[in-house]
Amino acid sequence: MWRFVFTQQCINGYINNEWLNSLHQTRIQRHSTLEAVATGYIPPNPGLKYFPLAPATAMPEAMPKTLLALSIYLIVITALVRLGSSLYLPAMPRMGIELQLSSQQLAFTMTAYLAAFAGASILMGPLCDHWGRRVLILGGIAIFFAGTLFCAVAQGYGLLLTGRLLQAVGGSAIPVATRAMTRDAFHDHQIIGILGWIGSITGLIPLLAPVLGGLLTQGFGWRANFYLLTAITLAIGLYACLQTPETLPHDKRTPFKAAETLRAYASMLVTPKFLAPLTPVMLCFAIQGAYMVSSPIIFIKLLHLTPALFGATSLALVGAILGGRFVCMALLKRWGVYPAYLGGSLLTFLGGALLLGFLLGRQISVLTILAPSTLYCLGFGTLLPIGIKAGLSAFPKRVGTASALLGCLTLGATALGSAVLGVLMKHSERAIEAFTLVTFVGVTFILVSSWLCRRSVS
Repeated sequence: MWRFVFTQQCINGYINNEWLNSLHQTRIQRHSTLEAVATGYIPPNPGLKYFPLAPATAMPEAMPKTLLALSIYLIVITALVRLGSSLYLPAMPRMGIELQLSSQQLAFTMTAYLAAFAGASILMGPLCDHWGRRVLILGGIAIFFAGTLFCAVAQGYGLLLTGRLLQAVGGSAIPVATRAMTRDAFHDHQIIGILGWIGSITGLIPLLAPVLGGLLTQGFGWRANFYLLTAITLAIGLYACLQTPETLPHDKRTPFKAAETLRAYASMLVTPKFLAPLTPVMLCFAIQGAYMVSSPIIFIKLLHLTPALFGATSLALVGAILGGRFVCMALLKRWGVYPAYLGGSLLTFLGGALLLGFLLGRQISVLTILAPSTLYCLGFGTLLPIGIKAGLSAFPKRVGTASALLGCLTLGATALGSAVLGVLMKHSERAIEAFTLVTFVGVTFILVSSWLCRRSVS
């Protein structure tokens, strides 16, 4: 059908040079016009899950064959970054023994990674709007590959720390570019769907990677984690060289100016339409950071689970975050954007309230910790894509910059949540109380802030 419409337009003389030049802009602006149908952007059949792309003349560079291929590609390269951040955690004790590192030095490899990642993200946004998405992704993968290889062959603290810093700088470019590409290439409901998967991966990988890392460390040694990651990065990098599209036309790129960039970030931070829908998202990441720090102590030291069983508990959280994505899409179709967003916030609050109720009733067990956490993750997966989409939509002309600031804020929130829990958890015996306090306070603010940002989300 779409080929027939396109042919009819050619016959009737509607296609001329001016129309071809404006076709890509029509796609980005999401107009439901006959031209958009002809390029496949608006599906003639609403049942289609992905659509044919515009002819090559309509895009500045070649795109993958379908939007489905592009969405899968964005999800995979996002997973790469998250895998690099937490795969090696179970290997840290063996690394300390072999490389003769203190606990403080090992901990600083993670602290330095988080700090470098957050700091570099601030620069990657303007560079993404200046150079385009493709350059940033390919450059980020190359730097990430070099850093991972340095970690794999490190014989001392200096090279290991250098590798972690390079991983952070390279890795920070990838999520900035993928979020910006999603905003460029998809329409509103597709954006929410793709960001839902990307957000789910962001939450899932830190939970699953330590399980794989523990198996690799036990079977092949700590370096196996970095060698595997090096091989995966190389494979993704080769594919990226062939398939990464450029979704930002040259005439839409903005010059890179440091002073202007700082002013842009400052204006974003005081823009309610940007910050309001992202506040619940940042609070969710803060609670996730608290869980990552406290869960090994709670389940292994206090509730006496084996490391293998502790890893298995992550499967419930994984399923909940994935389930949240489907709950989000179902609520969107039935009630719309804001009710779905508020519904996700309500689920997180119920999870936190249930956890507090079990603690006050002195019902402490694996089930009473895991069940509320699973309910919380279901709400997290539901509200996450809507909040991200609403925040990025506040600055349609500077999506890369907004995406970079978003990455910095969520990463900073994760670090802050873990730091607050570390201060509260002076002794391992108080880990459950500290985690419950952080969670309940966090979900309360999530619900209140979601209730107050209706205009920004709608």
